[in-house]
Amino acid sequence: MIEWFKELMTLGYWTDMLNQISSMGMFAGVGLAMIEAFFPPLPLILFVTINIMAFGFWTGYLYSWLGSCIGSIIVFLVIKKFGQKRFQQKIAKNEKIYNIFHWIKDKGFTPIFFLLTFPFTPSIVVCGLAALAGIKNREYFSALVLGKLIMIFSLSFIGFNIRAFVEQPLKSIILISITFAISLIGKKIIKLFEKKHEKKTPTKNKKLPAKAA
Repeated sequence: MIEWFKELMTLGYWTDMLNQISSMGMFAGVGLAMIEAFFPPLPLILFVTINIMAFGFWTGYLYSWLGSCIGSIIVFLVIKKFGQKRFQQKIAKNEKIYNIFHWIKDKGFTPIFFLLTFPFTPSIVVCGLAALAGIKNREYFSALVLGKLIMIFSLSFIGFNIRAFVEQPLKSIILISITFAISLIGKKIIKLFEKKHEKKTPTKNKKLPAKAA
């Protein structure tokens, strides 16, 4: 195990891995990006960065976008079909998630698109809430494709400039600051919507739709 960690820290290890991924082509690039949709603790930015370094900016961006969208669509359809009872109780118990659920249910396209444009937003949460809210497939797919188009681009930009982070520290600080500022703005906007729905939605006897349309 110790030897493996030492190898993991070498440039040769990553060079070999990138060469292997690059040799497998589109299948590897799309598959990597799909993983985050099923295992949210894994950072999507890592897979996007690997794709960018293996295939170049535009090809890596395209593969990452396709993989992330395909994975999120599968999760959405699975939860919509089989996840009703399992997730409804968890949503009803969480005030924050419950309010976001009703925001998505009331507005449809807008909050889904808005949430998915922010870097580091857990796709599975948005997918699950949209599925349980009974959002139509076409509406969800449209918001997903456009939202991910923006979000994956921002992650690709960070991944593309990973070397510059070491060579140009000032550029790194500016980029990280912008990303952090965008996340803060997004959280504040989400909180405003939450407060609106807190007034509209009673906190007692919360019930979700028995079945998504």
